[in-house]
Amino acid sequence: MSCRDIHATNAFSFIIAFISVGGIAVAALIPQWRVTRLVTFNKNAKNISVYDGLWAKCVKQDGYSGCYYYDSEWYSKVDQLDLRLLQFCLPTGLLFGSLALVLCMAGMSKTCCCSDKAEADIKSTRCLVNSAGCHLVAGMFLFLGGAIALAPSVWFLFRTKEMNIKYDRIFSDGFAVYVAIGCSGGLMLAALLMFMWYCMCKKLPSPFWLPLPTLPNSLSTQPLTANG
Repeated sequence: MSCRDIHATNAFSFIIAFISVGGIAVAALIPQWRVTRLVTFNKNAKNISVYDGLWAKCVKQDGYSGCYYYDSEWYSKVDQLDLRLLQFCLPTGLLFGSLALVLCMAGMSKTCCCSDKAEADIKSTRCLVNSAGCHLVAGMFLFLGGAIALAPSVWFLFRTKEMNIKYDRIFSDGFAVYVAIGCSGGLMLAALLMFMWYCMCKKLPSPFWLPLPTLPNSLSTQPLTANG
């Protein structure tokens, strides 16, 4: 396997990372993290469900699909530690994931444009970036982004269980938390695929940020063996 060719491993890792970054972005925006169910025994009143998000809150009545009350300034009034932590961690994971996608695109674009051309002399090159180095750093960013987004999302589940024990089980987890956990795991899976591709193609140690040395193709440039 050559590092100058695009293989199914890094192609699939890019697709998984792209879908995962989009999923984390959707989970961060929708108000579907924690659902508070308020039940009334008054026959003339309707039950209410409060949907807490990271940036907005939506209050719905039974029998209505839209929000009875929508608070777009909820992000500045959040008094729950787990949601506050997610407000910081999910955008940070998105930032690392987006940087990784840009690096991966740069690596694949250079591979497509330069895989059939002779590489520059490694001694005279100072600023060029090889595709293997791009994929390696992209894998590191993907792993960091997935870990940063995964840890508070899992803690959110345990925090909801603690609140249910304390407040008589009126809380439930929205589907946004499961989307965030799944997409965070997708980022880490894409990172592992990047590392696997790098380990398979980089058999010999070489600088990460310099082009790979060109292998001689003609027989005249091959070194003579002892038997001549």
